Amino acid sequence: MQRLQSGLIKLFIRFFALFPLSLLQSIGAFSGRLAWQLNSDMAKYTRLNLKACYPEMNEQGRDELGKKSLQETFKMMFEVGKAWIQPVEATIESIKSFRDEAGVEQILSQGKGVVIIAPHLGNWEVLNIYLSQKYQLHVLYQPPNIEGLEEFISQGRAKTGTFVHPTNRRGVMAIFDVLRKGGVVGILPDQEPPSEGGLMAPFFGNEALTMTLVSKLIQKTGARAVCGYARRLEKGKGYEVVIMPANQDIYSEDLDVSVTALNKTVEESIREAPEQYQWEYKRFRQGPEGKTRFYKDS
Repeated sequence: MQRLQSGLIKLFIRFFALFPLSLLQSIGAFSGRLAWQLNSDMAKYTRLNLKACYPEMNEQGRDELGKKSLQETFKMMFEVGKAWIQPVEATIESIKSFRDEAGVEQILSQGKGVVIIAPHLGNWEVLNIYLSQKYQLHVLYQPPNIEGLEEFISQGRAKTGTFVHPTNRRGVMAIFDVLRKGGVVGILPDQEPPSEGGLMAPFFGNEALTMTLVSKLIQKTGARAVCGYARRLEKGKGYEVVIMPANQDIYSEDLDVSVTALNKTVEESIREAPEQYQWEYKRFRQGPEGKTRFYKDS
């Protein structure tokens, strides 16, 4: 069954990779609107998360944001294969502007490593491709649950020159080594880590299990942290890559303070394009006392 699933997904990706970006985004927008109207699980989780994270916003405003968010998420689903399959040059051409507010080149010139915090905001595959053409980029990678997809996805990412490391002890040690040598590492910071790899920290005012890896990488290697995302432009016109400085408290030796600053950094980037964040992700499954019922009644 998994082999069949894998084959169908690959066929889906290859087929839609043939379409122009503007058409893919139109299909994605339509699919997102439909998922919202049908009150899919993604829509339910989005509503719950937005209600928790934007309590000051009225219901109409949250619904409008939620609907836009699902449209952007489905755009990502249809775009991703194009980023993996089309020539790297074509993806680079789709990036219309680059805004580096953190001075990555200056950091590297000082011999310090750089941790690029890349939330699930905009199109992170486009961000990966762009950064891999500027720097020797290393990323941690967790294989998909469906057998047969790992090699396909890894090849799509590795063709850009990105060095991909597994999310195990060996992979993490390799990342530490890269940073000690003044290299560049990309980390997705906003997925729920294993309990032993996280601490509870506020995320938009709600306690969320948050990874400690970024903070430990910084503390043990002296690396600097920045936050990056590729913002989707309107009407299929491409992307803007944005690099922002991390919240300064991320350099605190107090792990709780540093992890809280990691979430603040992610929040600051989301506020620039909140509709392009993956609000359907079940970010609050774990609470201070273990599993919560946050999503049980949805």
